[in-house]
Amino acid sequence: MDVDKSIFGVASISKTLIAVAVMQLVEKELVDLDTDINRYLSEPHHRIFHPNYSSHSITLRRLLSHSSSIAVDEGIQLSLYRPGDAAFEQSTLAETLFTNVNPNTSNWLPKPPGTVAFYSNDGSSLAGLVVERVANMPFDRYVKEKIMKPLSIDINKVGVRLADFSNREDLVKHYAYAFNASNLNEWTQGMPQLNVTQLSDNFPTWLYIPFFGFSTYPAGLFRMSAGSLSKFLQMFMNNGSVLLNPRSVAEMKMIVGGGLIPYYDPNGIASSSVIPPPSFGLSWTWQTLSDGRRYIGHSGSLPGSRHW
Repeated sequence: MDVDKSIFGVASISKTLIAVAVMQLVEKELVDLDTDINRYLSEPHHRIFHPNYSSHSITLRRLLSHSSSIAVDEGIQLSLYRPGDAAFEQSTLAETLFTNVNPNTSNWLPKPPGTVAFYSNDGSSLAGLVVERVANMPFDRYVKEKIMKPLSIDINKVGVRLADFSNREDLVKHYAYAFNASNLNEWTQGMPQLNVTQLSDNFPTWLYIPFFGFSTYPAGLFRMSAGSLSKFLQMFMNNGSVLLNPRSVAEMKMIVGGGLIPYYDPNGIASSSVIPPPSFGLSWTWQTLSDGRRYIGHSGSLPGSRHW
């Protein structure tokens, strides 16, 4: 496999692109991390606020550190997956978010924003929408023009839609392993719209998951090569190099709130099953290994792919 030619879906690693984009706008004094995002969205008929704690603003810092108390139901998120590029024809990023992150919905934690941590894909994508509105260009185009190009990454080999790539043979296909028929049933019942198929009649077997997309793409749908991703990571390791100043990188690494307590659902569902739980900076995540060593980074997982 060619590290510069093979194109992977990087899943939630995409969230680190949102943080870089936001910090670029911070450096230009176009946004502030602690200002209510409604100021930037400029949508008087679609204001974003917690229905029970409206005095606690939803800010970029809270969105990027998963402390906004936005908790969109997983079933709703899975329902957004569509084969190929169909998702982009059915709904825009803004339309989906203003539907899901609506004060009249139940997609909120019973805690004030800024008091607990709960990993939120829609919260991250909402920060991407702020970038889109302030920069006056689609978020995926912003990433290509303002992040990839300065890093000398071929923007023809980075994207979110299948249509972004001229040679689809370069796209790495998605597979999952099924030990028995119940594993296949979980896929077919949970995401019937993707038409997951088994590669052999006998179990255990591999399952083939056709390419898909979803309208809340900033949080997890970017596709690029391992070589391109390594250039982006080198930027971060070099304190921002051509994209950011060192102060912005330090801001992204800083654990928000000193490490907010992960939200625990009384019904037994926590925001993370990882022990000890991660601590969040701005999209970037601190994790402690069993031997006590700590590292910062971001993992990612989508149907048929996983990155650690």
